[in-house]
Amino acid sequence: MPNHWYEAYERGRPGYPSEVVHIPGLPSSATVVEIGAGTGKLTRLLVATFARVAAIEPDDQMRAWLTVLCPKAEAIAGSGEQIPLPSATADAVFAAQSFHWFANERALAEIARVLRPGGALVLMWNVPAGRTEPSIVAVEQLLEPHWPKDWDLPLDLGLSRAGHAAGDWQVALAQSVFEEPRQVRLPNPQSVGPEELVAFFGSMGWIATLPDDKRLTLLGEVRSLLTASEYRLPWEAHVYWTRLAPGSEAKVTL
Repeated sequence: MPNHWYEAYERGRPGYPSEVVHIPGLPSSATVVEIGAGTGKLTRLLVATFARVAAIEPDDQMRAWLTVLCPKAEAIAGSGEQIPLPSATADAVFAAQSFHWFANERALAEIARVLRPGGALVLMWNVPAGRTEPSIVAVEQLLEPHWPKDWDLPLDLGLSRAGHAAGDWQVALAQSVFEEPRQVRLPNPQSVGPEELVAFFGSMGWIATLPDDKRLTLLGEVRSLLTASEYRLPWEAHVYWTRLAPGSEAKVTL
């Protein structure tokens, strides 16, 4: 991704409600792993809660942002399929807005390997739960010709199409050594100014990868249509969590 995308991602994307780190019921002394930590949107909550946080991030530039913004986390190069940690050392593995990228047999086996018996896997995605207020329908109309054709309309904050809504991750999880996941939905409203909303749209890959002249012109047009001083984005965090099934350690290659 171009350099400007990382700044737009950090400035425009939503974080997560504080309750998400408490869902698996871990003590503050726990060791947790986050996969696909990005710029640390979830990592900030993890380091404030747990004794040790290993934040796995494959992208070098994302990891550089993570190191600056979350210095208490251990920022480590790796991926879902290759977690450079010893076996049976983590009490939980978290993945925020990322699991759909590595929802496969190899990654789930690797996650199971680093977990202690009965360890938790917590997956989450921010999903639009309503319309932005005040309305940004004019922005939607402007962006519609550029919006990926296989994404659902309306355009309003369409993150879910490429995330948990795709559903393939559920199939992979059902075939793994984890128990059937439980689901929790948590309100996660975000109030932002026009510049943060412009950054949100700029963090979309299909805008970020446009040639600079086209991208800056398009985002300038978006900015001109945002006339309110504040916008409320009605996110909802969809959290799925599970544990290693009893006896699963015998099925995991250590």
